[in-house]
Amino acid sequence: MENSNNSENGQVHDTEFKRFATKRIIVVTLLAVVALWVVTTVLGRFDKPAEVKVAHKSEGPVEHVPPETKAEPEAGHKAAESGGLLDENTAASIMSADFIALDKDLTAGEAIAYLKKEHPEITQPFLLFVVDVHENLLGMVSLKQLMFAASDSALENFMTTDVMPVNTGMDAKAVKNLMTEHHLPVVPVIDRTQKLVGMVKADQLIHLAQKEPAETVAHTPEPAHTATEKKPEHPSPPLHGAPAATGHAAPTYGAPPAAGHAAPIHGAAQVAESKPKAKGVAFVEATIKPLENELNERFWGWRPNDILDFTDNVNSFQLGVLEVTRRTVVSLTERISRTGSTAAFDSNLENAMNWFMVKANRYWFPSPESKYKAGLDELKIYKEKLEKGEGNFYTRNDNLIPLLMAYEDLLGSCEENLVKTEEDDGSPVSFFQADNYFFYAQGIASAMGTILEAVHKDFLITVESRRGTEVLHHAIVSCHHAAEIHPWVITNSSLSGVLANHRANLAAPMSHARFYINVLIKTLST
Repeated sequence: MENSNNSENGQVHDTEFKRFATKRIIVVTLLAVVALWVVTTVLGRFDKPAEVKVAHKSEGPVEHVPPETKAEPEAGHKAAESGGLLDENTAASIMSADFIALDKDLTAGEAIAYLKKEHPEITQPFLLFVVDVHENLLGMVSLKQLMFAASDSALENFMTTDVMPVNTGMDAKAVKNLMTEHHLPVVPVIDRTQKLVGMVKADQLIHLAQKEPAETVAHTPEPAHTATEKKPEHPSPPLHGAPAATGHAAPTYGAPPAAGHAAPIHGAAQVAESKPKAKGVAFVEATIKPLENELNERFWGWRPNDILDFTDNVNSFQLGVLEVTRRTVVSLTERISRTGSTAAFDSNLENAMNWFMVKANRYWFPSPESKYKAGLDELKIYKEKLEKGEGNFYTRNDNLIPLLMAYEDLLGSCEENLVKTEEDDGSPVSFFQADNYFFYAQGIASAMGTILEAVHKDFLITVESRRGTEVLHHAIVSCHHAAEIHPWVITNSSLSGVLANHRANLAAPMSHARFYINVLIKTLST
């Protein structure tokens, strides 16, 4: 019994000791964590990065918010944005974190009082950013706006919301082009969460302009021949029939020079070919191309007005191409080529818009072919004006959105016709009508994909600044997928039947294109 009691007492003591030891370990661990937090906090107060002062209405006069990234142009930081560092030659690498952000709920009077107290050094026109409680960029206000606004009016009521922020990863040259094209003295820089992290001022881009000539000179190839060298015996044939420069072989692209031939010359001829197109030229060319192909390149030409209708598939396809051309030219005439509703119309675009409205099935007086060709000629004149710098082409998001909305509406109409089983009068969709719906939608997709590719070129900075490039790419790919469906016979089987329902098959990529364009509209609108 005694041994049993001793054993039980020993077990109790061991258990109590373990509990005591466990408590001591927990207490010591907690104390260590608290001590580490205190030390980190103290060190952080003495060694903090430069801060962005955000004036909030409900949290005292100023809240100090350390920026996520900061870089001065001279620092030359290199790394990926995703790793918390900065890629060289991006917006993050040239931006400055020395900016002033004000909460949207502040009144004009409170903002002025804050600036007098915290920033009395401001004596010249200055742009201030307006943010929400999460430091997401909402707009901008100038000192002039603050001075003339009612003192009790909140900043969000009179701030300028038409700002063009750039992402931290946007190429520095693209930022420079954006600021130059729109004459912007400053652009805000946001991260992937839409949080304002910096700004780029026009004078910060001077070093880019200074670097570009040096890089151009450094990459200029040595001349292949001197004045005393003998002319090559077998010069390469000129590219696309262009005459070769005297004493030089014509440039060849993508292939090594053949034996016995002179090395390729990267001279004036190549520079002329690689010169970028004027803004808007690619868009106008893409607008012309689909309909011109149907009028001039298609065998038998324009067919919807033929007296003997043997090729209704091509007819429906051409009507789809025409409808995209019409809506594109309307947006180009009314929005993209004008700064506002009070600006004058471009006469050539207005003529083109009117000619494309001629009914497609009219035989003559006037014939649609002649008027459509006249409309294309007007577009070509407008393109020449753009090349000479005499035409207007605006690439702001509010100029692009109406075009995308017209495309979304057109895709929605096609999608409805591709999936419906009954006509408006209640009769089932016939085999012949299903055929017409299919090829009309395919004409829409073909022409729209071509024009959206040009949107990607001419509106790249606008789309990229709102991070919509990938969405636009998906819309283009969806249009191409729709245009590449080529069944031998269009079947209109039940959706649960053995045979295919080709309208439903086409509806999928058309629906995807519509979805992505809708997302792009929302992206550009925010």
